[in-house]
Parts: sequence; C-alpha cells; structure tokens
Amino acid sequence: MATQTITTTAALTSSVETRSTTFMRTLASEWVKLTTPRSTYITLGLGTVLSIAMSALVCLAVGSTFDSWSVERQAQFAPILLSMTGVVVLLIVTSVFGVLVASGEYASGMMRLTLTATPRRTRVLAAKLVLVSGITLALGLVTAVAMFWAGQAVLASYGITVADLGDADAQRFVLGLGAVTPLFPILGLALGFILRSSSGAITAVLGLLWLSQIFGELVPSWPQEHVLSLFPQSAADSLTGGHLVDNPIYTDPPVAAAILLAWLVALVGVAYVALTRRDA
Repeated sequence: MATQTITTTAALTSSVETRSTTFMRTLASEWVKLTTPRSTYITLGLGTVLSIAMSALVCLAVGSTFDSWSVERQAQFAPILLSMTGVVVLLIVTSVFGVLVASGEYASGMMRLTLTATPRRTRVLAAKLVLVSGITLALGLVTAVAMFWAGQAVLASYGITVADLGDADAQRFVLGLGAVTPLFPILGLALGFILRSSSGAITAVLGLLWLSQIFGELVPSWPQEHVLSLFPQSAADSLTGGHLVDNPIYTDPPVAAAILLAWLVALVGVAYVALTRRDA
C-alpha cells in the first residue's frame, strides 16, 4: 500500500510539473515579466515617438530649403527614403530591448528562478523569441506607417510632390521595413543569451546594425560587394529599400533573404547551445 501511495504521489507530482511548465504557461510567464515593468512601455513608447518626430523634423528641414536646391538635386529627391529617417531610432531602441530581455535576467539573477520554474530551457528561449518577435513586429509596422505619413504630410505642406502608401515602391519600403524590424531584436536577444552582458551584447548588435553602413563608403568596391553585403543590415536594406538606391553593398532579394536566415539560424543556434549547456 505504501509503495502504491508513493507511486501515485510521484505520478501526480510529475503531472503537476508537466502542466506547470507547458509552453503556453511559459509564454504567459514571460509576457508578465515583459509587460509588468513600466520601463518597457516607456522605452518602446519613447522610441516610437522619437522615431516619428525625427522623420518629421528632417522633412521639415528639407522642405524649408527645397526651393533653393538645384534642378538636378530636386529631380533626384526621394521622398520615401527621407520620410523614414527615424528608423535609426526605432532600430536602436528595439535592438536594445531584445538584448535586455535576456541579459537583464542574468544581471538581476532572475534567470535562475526562470530556469528552475521551467526546466526545459528551450521553452524559455522559444517563449522569449515569440514575444520579442511579436512585440517588435507590431511596433515596427505601426511606427513605419506613422513615420511615412508624418514625413509625407510635412513635405506636402511645402508643395513638394510626395508618395502615396498605395504606391508599390512605398509599400515595399514602408511595410517591408516594419516587417524586418524584429530582425535585430532577435539577434540582440540571442547575443544576450550568448554573452550574458548587456553592454557587450548591445555593442555587438549595434555593430551588426551599423558597421556596414559606416564603412560602406570608406572601403573599395570588392569588400563592399563580398564582405559588407553579408552583414544583416545590408541584407535587410536590400529587401526593403535596395530597389530605390544603387549601392554595391545591396544584393538581390533572394540572396538577401538567405543571408538574413543564415544570421538568425546561426546566432539563435549558438544561443540555444549557451542556454542549455551552461549554468545560469
């Protein structure tokens, strides 16, 4: 009888543990951890506002001087690109957000509690990936459309010919930019698991974000075409705005998609190994 009781108790305990660590419960737990702190709303909200404001201010500055431009320069003017300059802020804020979702728990010691409550560490990684992707995708789409509308409205107030979101080029750039917004937050999340250091992971993800742009004009054509074109930012730009600008670091969309997929698989794979094989 005692043996039967012990066996029954162990089975019930195992059943409770299994129910308590299902993926949906892990997802709900991660959602609470992300949405409870006010800093999440402040950071992402401020990033959205600053992105829209930056686009509007740049368009305001250009609109006020547009009449003094030469005819050739006016002919080369790209209202779609100009209205999306605020993406600089959006990408930085969302990338840092992705890093902190992982590295913040290591810094506070919360990761030990998280992995104790959810022994299957792959569920923790998957839940964070889903939430970071979903949140930044929604934020990216809303912010990209708002930047476009704000920028075009400012330019139109100066009598400048503007683009419409119904245009194919505008749709590809604006909606494409919103769709690829989760790329760097995911890379930041992976680097947060790998490096376990907020400063190190932020530096690394911002390097992936900007190095190809910073050095694109400073190196010969061969490194641009065969090295800088392999960076994730170059590939992302190839998918969204590469058709609007002639730049040697941009590649064909299928190649760009393959490059982005390779970066995601590589860094998330390393993050998986780091999370499952190292102590918290």
